[in-house]
Amino acid sequence: MNKLNICVIAIMLFVLSACGYRLAGKADLDPIFESTHVSYQGRGRAVAELIEKQFEANKYEIVEQDEATAIVDVLYETTDREILSLDEDGKVREYELILRVGVSVKDTEGNVLVNNQEVRLTRDFLFEINELLGNATEQQSIYQEMRADASRLILYRLQAISVDIQEAPEVENSETASSQE
Repeated sequence: MNKLNICVIAIMLFVLSACGYRLAGKADLDPIFESTHVSYQGRGRAVAELIEKQFEANKYEIVEQDEATAIVDVLYETTDREILSLDEDGKVREYELILRVGVSVKDTEGNVLVNNQEVRLTRDFLFEINELLGNATEQQSIYQEMRADASRLILYRLQAISVDIQEAPEVENSETASSQE
């Protein structure tokens, strides 16, 4: 490589680090999630399996309900579509695909950590009238990608509440310390 390429790469790395970009690392969840059980109701099986994979990829153990320290329950998964545009003949040209996933999280004592949170994702889908079989396959593929995105978003939400759980005792301790003085 010549010096110009090295300078360009160095500048790009500097700019990326300056804007706060970093690779996604291991999820930093509260220790309560070390042994987690993921359950589902109705059509939530696919999302529940993807959530389990997210936990395992982040080195958290998936266990049976009686061994769990936290229980993630996928309450529902619904798919829908709405018409976005029509062609000049009044035929559908574009849909908005919608995925909704409801989730709730409890600890082993039954304390609710997350109460019926909904993750809603949408994607635009161009409908080709001459490719009906291809449309159905592509639509299912898009829904599967949306399920994977939903499982990641659910893990991010659990990471956010983990910060709240970890900070809560500090607040109580500071209030206790000030009341003792």
